[in-house]
Amino acid sequence: MQFGGKDKTYTLVEVDSTNEYAKTLAQGGAPSGTVVRAQRQTKGKGTRNRTWVSPEGNVYWSGIIQAKDIGAARFSDLVYVNALAVYHTIAQYTDESQIAIKWPNDMLFREKKIAGSLLECGAIDGRGKPGWIVIGTGINAAVSPGTDPSMRYPPASLQEMGYAVSAEALIAALQTHLSHQIADWLHQGFGALRAAYLARAFKLHKEISLGLSPDKAEYVTGRYEGIDENGHIILTCADTGIRKFHSGDVFLRS
Repeated sequence: MQFGGKDKTYTLVEVDSTNEYAKTLAQGGAPSGTVVRAQRQTKGKGTRNRTWVSPEGNVYWSGIIQAKDIGAARFSDLVYVNALAVYHTIAQYTDESQIAIKWPNDMLFREKKIAGSLLECGAIDGRGKPGWIVIGTGINAAVSPGTDPSMRYPPASLQEMGYAVSAEALIAALQTHLSHQIADWLHQGFGALRAAYLARAFKLHKEISLGLSPDKAEYVTGRYEGIDENGHIILTCADTGIRKFHSGDVFLRS
C-alpha cells in the first residue's frame, strides 16, 4: 500500500481539518493511499476532541485506508503501526536517541511534544468492523503552539530544537515509512509490531498516571508494564494490581 502520488494527493492551502476532508473522500470510496495535506487548518483536532493548533509551516496530513485492503487484520493495531511510522519519520532527520513514543501515539523529543496522530473510522458493520480508516498526523516542523506553564509535556517544533526540516520532506518520509510499517505489520503480525513499539516507549517500566477523563480528573497511577496482545496498556497499580486500559492520556502528576 503506497500513500500519495499525483493521482491520490489532495493539496490544500487551507482546510478546517485534513481528517474531516479525508473522511468525506473515504465515504465516497477514495482508494487506500489517498492523502490530504494542507498548509494550515482552521479546526484541527487531536485525540479526545482537543483542538490541534495549526499554524502554517507544519505537517497537517491525513491518509485513507479502505478496510478491505488490510483483510482480516485488526484495524485498531494501526494506532501502533502509525506511531512507529511517525517515530521513524522524525528519527530520519534528528537524533533518534532523543525521541520516545508517549502512549499511544504522541511523539516526544526531549520530553516535548513534537507530533501527534488521530485515527478515525466509519461505515461500521454489524460486527463492529469499519469500512474505512483515516489516519491524521500533525508534526511541528517550523513552529509550535504557545505553551502553558502548567503543561508537563509542552509542545515544541523541530526548528526550535535545532533541526531545519521542511514539511515537504517530512511528508515524503512519513508516506514511505507508513507504507513500510503497514507491509511489515501485515506480514509479521502484532507481536513484532508490539516489540518494536515498546523498544521506543516513553516511561516503560516506570510509574505513570493515565488520565481516564478528558480533564484527567479521573486517573489511575501504576507501573507501565507494556501492551497486551489486544493492544491495551498494562499497569501494575499499588492498590489493585494489574489493570489494562484501551484508552487514556499518559501524564505525570505534580
